[in-house]
Amino acid sequence: MVVPPSFTFINYYPFDPANPQAQFNNPGNLEDSGLLFDFDENVANDEFMEALYNHLERYPVQVFRPEQFDQFLSYPAQRYIFTIAQTELIEYDQPFTDRALIDTLVYRQDFLLRHVARNTWFEFVKVDDGSSNAGMEVLYSDFFVGDEVDGRFRYQFFTGDVIYQYTSRIIDLRDVNQMNRLAGNRNARYIFEHLLNRYVQKNARPFLSTPRYFRYSVYDGSLSRMRDNQRFVILEQ
Repeated sequence: MVVPPSFTFINYYPFDPANPQAQFNNPGNLEDSGLLFDFDENVANDEFMEALYNHLERYPVQVFRPEQFDQFLSYPAQRYIFTIAQTELIEYDQPFTDRALIDTLVYRQDFLLRHVARNTWFEFVKVDDGSSNAGMEVLYSDFFVGDEVDGRFRYQFFTGDVIYQYTSRIIDLRDVNQMNRLAGNRNARYIFEHLLNRYVQKNARPFLSTPRYFRYSVYDGSLSRMRDNQRFVILEQ
């Protein structure tokens, strides 16, 4: 069972060059944001959850929603609950500096790039788990989309000037909505693979002190060794 959040926090965190370390301590005025100032919280929440449910149903598990609680309680198999304790959409400014050393001089070009992220905290429990590993786990995931800049410094031989040439890609609401749905899909994958690897670690032979983390393909049912960090972060309690 996956229990959705009651709402999604939406915040904006501007960058203050005078105090960059405190950027995420206190949100700024959402009205000053470039993308999320009129974002529909309910639509964002619904699209995120529908993407999560629909993608999770592609895996070999029985998926329950809160309105199916009675069926969940009577389901004759191991049962797990993933409760989304908190989730948020945040917009923030990310400084980026490109530098180059040309003829003993250091040149720099500064940018302030806009990013939007969805951060989600799950509370995970196994129902009626009487083992020594019983208890709640807190799982975290984050996904983001942001402006991109690709450039370089160029030395003008005839004038002696140094110029910076670049191309940029600026995100808009379509990118935010796409990222929001992608976050739902990826969290569904993380849920299944958390259960899969929990089973592997529990049942691995004793000499495998650190079993590999596996990824499951919904397309052909194959397993592969995970070669990146695209999974839940298990938080200390």
